[in-house]
Amino acid sequence: MISTLLNYRLYTNNMARTLEQVASQAQTERAKAYYDSHIGGVATVDEFLDDYKLYSYAMKAYGLEDQINAKGLMRKVLESDLTDSNSFANKLVDKRYQAFAKAFDFSSGTKDPQAQTTAQSALVTEAYTDRLSRTGPLAAQAAASFTAAVAGATSLDDILANRANVDFALRAVGIDDPSLFPTDYVRSVLEGRAATPIPAGLADLRTRLTQASTPAGRADVVSRLVYDYYNETGNGSTPGAAQANVDYFTQKVQPTQTAAAFVADTRLLQIALTGVGFELTSYSADYVLPLLKDATAIDRLVGVSDTDKARFRQLNQTMGFDANGTATNRGSGSLQTLTGRYLQNYATAQTGKDNLAAKVYLAAMQNVDSVSDLTGQAVDSLRYAMRAFDIDPATTSLNKIRAVLTSDPSDPASYVSKLKDERFSKLAAAFNFGADGKAGPAQGVQTTSQQTQTGTLYAASFGADVSTAQKALIKSATESYLTGISKAYSLDSLLSDKRTVAFALKAYGVENANLSTAELRKILTSDLSDPKSYANTQADKAIAKFAAAFQFEPDGSVREAGQGIQFGATKLATDNLYLLQSLEEKAGETSEGTRLALYALRTAPTITSAYGILADKALFQVVRTALGLPEGMAAADIETQVRVLEAKLDVKDFADPKSLDKFIARFAALYDAQNTDASQNPILQLFGASSVGSGIASIL
Repeated sequence: MISTLLNYRLYTNNMARTLEQVASQAQTERAKAYYDSHIGGVATVDEFLDDYKLYSYAMKAYGLEDQINAKGLMRKVLESDLTDSNSFANKLVDKRYQAFAKAFDFSSGTKDPQAQTTAQSALVTEAYTDRLSRTGPLAAQAAASFTAAVAGATSLDDILANRANVDFALRAVGIDDPSLFPTDYVRSVLEGRAATPIPAGLADLRTRLTQASTPAGRADVVSRLVYDYYNETGNGSTPGAAQANVDYFTQKVQPTQTAAAFVADTRLLQIALTGVGFELTSYSADYVLPLLKDATAIDRLVGVSDTDKARFRQLNQTMGFDANGTATNRGSGSLQTLTGRYLQNYATAQTGKDNLAAKVYLAAMQNVDSVSDLTGQAVDSLRYAMRAFDIDPATTSLNKIRAVLTSDPSDPASYVSKLKDERFSKLAAAFNFGADGKAGPAQGVQTTSQQTQTGTLYAASFGADVSTAQKALIKSATESYLTGISKAYSLDSLLSDKRTVAFALKAYGVENANLSTAELRKILTSDLSDPKSYANTQADKAIAKFAAAFQFEPDGSVREAGQGIQFGATKLATDNLYLLQSLEEKAGETSEGTRLALYALRTAPTITSAYGILADKALFQVVRTALGLPEGMAAADIETQVRVLEAKLDVKDFADPKSLDKFIARFAALYDAQNTDASQNPILQLFGASSVGSGIASIL
């Protein structure tokens, strides 16, 4: 009879070839082919448990054949929330059940269609609030350039020579798409040579310029154009616009010597009202005028809060008009205080407007189930979302928006990707519409469980002894990662976020691999169900685990939500485990010792503690034999057994292939010495009985 050690070597000297031989057997080929072709169509636990061929294949792969009939147990395992340490699968002592649950993602097949998730809505409202910080500086730069150009111009041609000046002026008078009007045509209108009819905006601009014949008139025209430009482009509440208003107020308030003239200038009046604390006021010039001339009239106001009365008193005192409406007691200090408060209050007013707009948007989105809904009764919500991503609703057709919203921004070949405009890609990614225009399940570059796993691994990479400062760093980095990963909608958008990628690389232990962007692209688009794919053929196996943490298809698109419970690396792992189980069974036909050795070769690297050894009867048999421990040791209490094992070995050595091979070789030699008649040894029982034991009983 061939010794256990020699038999083990015959199997493992060329494991790849050995597995190929097992895989080529007709029965194995049929089982694998059925599993691979059908597992992608399963979406629920019931469908999985009802398909005996699929279910039994998977159960064998994970060493749970003896529990095939325990469908109630396996249902609980598969429905466990693995992110919850107290869930059913996580509490079982036998970690084969946890591994089985991890191999399937039943949540991917049960997601309800929704036009927008809570997270997507939050991204839209955040982008809308932040839009002014993006567009405001550009508007301020354009306003400064236009003001300087006009101030230094000696003729109309000096202004029109720069197309940016033309575009600025046209946007200021309400023309949304200045490109429709060539510079020569604009010149002909302003010089009075253009044929009628003239577009209303251009006519307005010509009227304004006729008032610029004097330096003072020119300054007034420019100031008004700047003011209108900020408002027409949606930047009326940016710091640049606020400062322009302060400059206007400072310039105009002193020359305005009557209350009537003051309230007639709506810009002056609104600045003053905002300066004393009014956010959204409906007070008209006629309402405010008597309050500026007579402070006692404020006390007689009906239906006005004491707070608003106090604000009107402050306005009355600051402007200093007498009973006749003439400015007689106006101090520059109080005016400076007013403008200073205006600069504080305008931001508060804008926040209030943004919060109100967000509430309206979120309420309207509750009734959106299709693109038709969004472009129909909820079109105001669509405009809100477009502005959030810096898309001008006035210059973008609904046909284009429909094409964008029904397009997959993660697919390099899709309509929106071919636009090469990040604004439209972000808009498409903010909704979950399918090609048919109907709401579908949300998809992302990582599932929630993958995000949780990545965060857990990142924290674990710092070791067990973590300082308070490191804990704070981990928390901050994880929060940033979750924000970054939620904003990634495609492979390109992920790879452009270096911070988010670096977090994931560290989490999976490949931060020192010096991977280029091109290499990362090849890794993340690897077909993990193919053993010969780029990620699977890397020497560092952590690279394949990194790739498996994301949802990218080989073409670079994001895997569509609801597309089966298993794919990629987990399907390949299941197939490989099935082959290994088949190999171990084949070895057991002639040598139970060899079966034990092969079993230990497969399972020992996953063990992290002595408790894990004791929870696995077959592995414990290997360890006990290799260490020369007496058979009666199993009768001792658990803590005693743990202390003995920890004194005899370091389970970390099982992760080293050479150390593990040496350990198994020792087992094989001692096994033959202890089992002279291997055919009578009841080792098979070690594989036929579940080792869950009291762990299950205590939970059920």
